[in-house]
Amino acid sequence: MFMGFLLLIPLAVSSCAPRATGMLPSPRIAGLQESRSVILNDQPVYYEVGGEGPPLVFIHGIGGGNSGYQWTRNAAEFTGSHRVYVLDLPGFGRSTPRPQNYTADLYVKTLTAFLKEVVREEADVVASSLGAAYSIKIAHDDPELIDSLVLVSPTGIEKLVNPPNTAFYNSLVGSPLGDVLAGFLRGRFSVSFFLKQQVYLDQNLVTTEIKKIYQNNLKDPNAAYPVFSFISDYSSLNIEKEWASLKQPVMIVWGSDDVNTPVSGAQKFLSLRPAVKLNVLMARAIPNDEQSEKFNALLQGFLGQP
Repeated sequence: MFMGFLLLIPLAVSSCAPRATGMLPSPRIAGLQESRSVILNDQPVYYEVGGEGPPLVFIHGIGGGNSGYQWTRNAAEFTGSHRVYVLDLPGFGRSTPRPQNYTADLYVKTLTAFLKEVVREEADVVASSLGAAYSIKIAHDDPELIDSLVLVSPTGIEKLVNPPNTAFYNSLVGSPLGDVLAGFLRGRFSVSFFLKQQVYLDQNLVTTEIKKIYQNNLKDPNAAYPVFSFISDYSSLNIEKEWASLKQPVMIVWGSDDVNTPVSGAQKFLSLRPAVKLNVLMARAIPNDEQSEKFNALLQGFLGQP
């Protein structure tokens, strides 16, 4: 999942290429051929890639145990027509977490670098939750990087827009309270409760496998840092102004029973851009996974595939 191996090219070019790291495990998502890792914006970023054609980039949301695995039922369906990229945001999954504050600015800059230095051409972007907010910001500020957007339960207008709570963040980092909270969040009961009550409406999808994946993503002691940053609003981003003036084609997909980002929030997005189509699927936080066949069909139609 790590990029940067542009071997045997002129030094002037390679000096501008992202720096790759170490040996990598095989891709988690069946149908993607390569695992790569790269240093971007001084952050380790893991990604998986496969297929040929115009680039299609999948960006997951932010939350304890999240990773690019969110797209396991979607990404490979498009490798016949696109060069598909699925990344782990800094601090999540196989993008090794560090003892640092994970801010919205860090994510926006790292994603911008990913599009510029790894993808290297205008891309269609599919993004979830806060990942969607970051993608809206990039599409506005660097419109040449993003051709179109598919937003899954996006935040950034009414949800996850508060300024950082520095006192709360400092009370968690390196403190007994933070240690207790981190241990609780990575516990089996907490992961199972989170998946059943906040992520999936269909409880049959909360399998032993998916619980293990989320738990493994939280094993590193530093995995608490992006979570602490998130619950302290350092990762939050208000994109109302950017959204209102966005020029790219957009489709929104929302889960009917999303707990943390209710579908009622779609009305504010639509009031600012009434021409955008909203699709509501019976699901909670990740309708792309719960209703993968319907989601994939919507995405294929949006991208103009037969």
